[in-house]
Amino acid sequence: MRKILIVDDEESTRELLSLSLQSDGYPVVCAEDGYKALELYRKEEPEIVLTDIKMPGMDGIELLRRLKSLNPEVEVIVITGHGQMDLAIQALQLEASDFINKPISDQALSVALRRAEQRIWMREKLRDYTTNLECMLKQATEEIQKRYDFERRLVHTSMDGIIVNDREGNILIFNEGASRIYGYTREEAVCGLHVSQLYPEGEARRVKKMIFSEEYGGPGRLINFETTARTKDGRLVPILLSATVLYEEGEEVATVGYFKDLTQIKELQQRLLEKTRLAAIGEAMAEVAHGVKNILYGMKLGAYMVEQGLARSDRERLEKGWRMVQKNMDRIARLSLDMLDYARTKSRKREAVPINEVIEDVCQELERRASEQKVELVRDLSCGLPYIFGDPEAFHSCVLNLVTNAMESFSEDSGPRRVDIRSYVRNGRWICVEVADMGRGIPPEIRDRIFRPLFTTKGARGTGLGLAITQKIVMELGGVIEFHSEPGQGTTFVLQFPLDSEAESATRHHG
Repeated sequence: MRKILIVDDEESTRELLSLSLQSDGYPVVCAEDGYKALELYRKEEPEIVLTDIKMPGMDGIELLRRLKSLNPEVEVIVITGHGQMDLAIQALQLEASDFINKPISDQALSVALRRAEQRIWMREKLRDYTTNLECMLKQATEEIQKRYDFERRLVHTSMDGIIVNDREGNILIFNEGASRIYGYTREEAVCGLHVSQLYPEGEARRVKKMIFSEEYGGPGRLINFETTARTKDGRLVPILLSATVLYEEGEEVATVGYFKDLTQIKELQQRLLEKTRLAAIGEAMAEVAHGVKNILYGMKLGAYMVEQGLARSDRERLEKGWRMVQKNMDRIARLSLDMLDYARTKSRKREAVPINEVIEDVCQELERRASEQKVELVRDLSCGLPYIFGDPEAFHSCVLNLVTNAMESFSEDSGPRRVDIRSYVRNGRWICVEVADMGRGIPPEIRDRIFRPLFTTKGARGTGLGLAITQKIVMELGGVIEFHSEPGQGTTFVLQFPLDSEAESATRHHG
């Protein structure tokens, strides 16, 4: 129960109120005037004061004013007589909690005390709520700070590069992973580096364009896009990029990019490719030995016929034997050169390859042979085709293999003998070369083996390395080779090379 201070100059009133309130369980202290009341208040600190207004010396209004100066939250109930309504109103203006009239009824006193207690209870609850709110706010602030610190450490210590740039391309965040990839410090990047400087010329525009396309998870997103980064010292590094555009109220405000250095992965892939190729060569040595054995047997037979022709002066036998020797010499030379081509490491040449010019050279080289075989070579070459970068001689061999195979795809009773060679750009991203014939087609049961080393359907006319070498060259040039075929309707091989900023720049320069 709340402690109550009763202040009245009439002793009988004090005793009556004291007995009544004590019987209800309230702790009670009494004072006969305002001065004694202030002294008791400082000592006892009651929460409720019940005071008469009319008292000698210090009246109830002055006591109310002084109590509120000591403690604004003390609840003061004033007791008024008839005709003192103006004083009661004055007391309420001084923030008295209530007033009751003399003679005091138990019901009026009970209501006034209940109101005072309710005000005290509300203040305590509000104080508790405010305290708890401050505590919760402090905890929330600490938790947010911890989370911010954790996420900041997570971003800046990530093994992958994380870069955030604003809409104008100014770098806002540049973590340790990005520093390892690019060689710039965080201060160098944030204080004066534009995001376009992190790519080869024109590549930043292409990346931005891809973010808003549908091809890699967009618009507004880019997922696992292979591109090239330019480091501080000018090196080109292959990277895997994922990016997200950040919006605020529907407006683009920033882009966050996640970069993974693919250098080691590319090296491992190259090593694996080399090991796979060497393993394939090793597994194929038995077949090679068997092929060489047959070739040597043919040469031996031809040499024997030459010897017999010389011994008997038989010119026909001599010529037949010599043709057999020449034929098998060509076979073993072709097999040896193809094996060397397949086994050789990646060419170190990196030049602009004019695709259309190479195709024209191949067609001119095969023009006489095509005429003899009654095959029409039809070119449909896109003007202004961008260059690819690599070894021009290797690309020449690649196209030559495909066109030669297409010319040999016709059977004796084939109708129109036509080979179409096309070049074009697909979807603004791929430089494509197609070689299509209307020949026999590739049977379904052998389609998964046509790129396998030493697999051939040409018998003694082929080495089984042409398509394997072609596939290797295309991969070295950063492209892919695909085909589709229908028995009796022909085969189309498609070479696809990624269009990059280097190719576009070289095309503009040479154009």
